[in-house]
Amino acid sequence: MGRETPVFDVPPQVLSYLDGQRTLTLATATRGGVPRATTLTYANVGTSVYVWTRPETTTARQMEENPVVSFAIDEYSDDWRDTKGIQATGEARVVLNPSELAEVVGLFEEKYPALAGTLGSGVSIFRITPRELQFIDNTDAGESPGGGVQYRRDVVYSVFHDLPEEQVASMAASLQTVQVAAGDVIVRQGAPADKFFIIVDGEVEVVRDDDGTTRKLATLAGGQFFGEMAILRDLPRMATVRAVTPTTLFAMERDAFRGLVAQSMGTTTDFDQVIQQRLGEIQAGGPS
Repeated sequence: MGRETPVFDVPPQVLSYLDGQRTLTLATATRGGVPRATTLTYANVGTSVYVWTRPETTTARQMEENPVVSFAIDEYSDDWRDTKGIQATGEARVVLNPSELAEVVGLFEEKYPALAGTLGSGVSIFRITPRELQFIDNTDAGESPGGGVQYRRDVVYSVFHDLPEEQVASMAASLQTVQVAAGDVIVRQGAPADKFFIIVDGEVEVVRDDDGTTRKLATLAGGQFFGEMAILRDLPRMATVRAVTPTTLFAMERDAFRGLVAQSMGTTTDFDQVIQQRLGEIQAGGPS
């Protein structure tokens, strides 16, 4: 479908659990923070989750107004050792592409035969692209040292795995989803550095023109990021980045990125190491 969140590092048991459940609880909010929770049926392609609702519902209006959402998928068990579930945050966008819509409708009708022929006009389908996904599996969990139940919770997917942990929550609120077609230029060499990018899915190539000779420097894929060097060093773009395949990215505006990350350069060892590595790659002719 071309919009699937990368699943190369998501354990197969997590994907199997996601495929096998029937409903999720979706949490939405207005821009002012007024929350709402509702239970919906869903279909999925990998970790990309699709839900449907009517456009006049409060849930649909809130997702249009504020696309940042959370959802939980679980099932009750009397034995806490059998507890499993998924908790995730992500960004919801209405699906407009006709081919994607047709495929998603087919997924819903296959999973829920009673929906056959009902998901036509008057229904909005939203794609939720996860930013972070946690899996709860108590199969091997033990008793809490202080008594009670100790739930085992693991982060099994995050677009922020290469970024400083203390900045994750603030960065998540500042990201916007960008979708580009194969061949589209995302940033151009010499242009002002106005955004930082994280690749959600797809593939991009990094090329640089030196005295009329174009060199391919790198290929980047899901979970990798680019654009931070030019922002942090107040330089124009040092290379052109072009989509090789249909690609989904999270983008953060320059000022938000500098406010959240640049100020922590002196104390955030992880990010400083990333920058130093990237500088070495540039000097060696690698990614820029």
